[in-house]
Amino acid sequence: MPFALTRGMARPTPTPEPPAPPIEALDVDECRRLLREGGVGRLAMQGERGDQAPELRPVNFALRNDALLIRTGDGSILDAAREGRAASFEIDGIDPFEHTGWSVIVVGRLCERVSDSHVALRAWASGRKDKLVGLSLDRVTGIRIPPGRGNR
Repeated sequence: MPFALTRGMARPTPTPEPPAPPIEALDVDECRRLLREGGVGRLAMQGERGDQAPELRPVNFALRNDALLIRTGDGSILDAAREGRAASFEIDGIDPFEHTGWSVIVVGRLCERVSDSHVALRAWASGRKDKLVGLSLDRVTGIRIPPGRGNR
């Protein structure tokens, strides 16, 4: 249509996109269910000096009543456990194509778990990993990102 004819006509209003579904907070029971499935998570702990960025380590884990258990050997994780340092742990499940997923975060203190050393838990990294470390479940939180939120 020529410009002169369209100048006085109303332009179509774009159709607004529907609002994205809200991010869902997961309750503690759902977070524990996801943690019970095990797998690989990331352990974040402050370095020895405390003035450096947190160290992140991929670890296999198992959930036992009062703690997450991690098999390790001599090194920074065991040192942090022997000192009772605070740490965080995160595990997630994502669908990169649908932009959906979930995330669970545990905040607690590390400690050496001598009495649990019989637990069948394979270490993530190779080498001698004959120690078991626990992370207390002081705070357990999680979220789920439902379909329809991603890539807007």
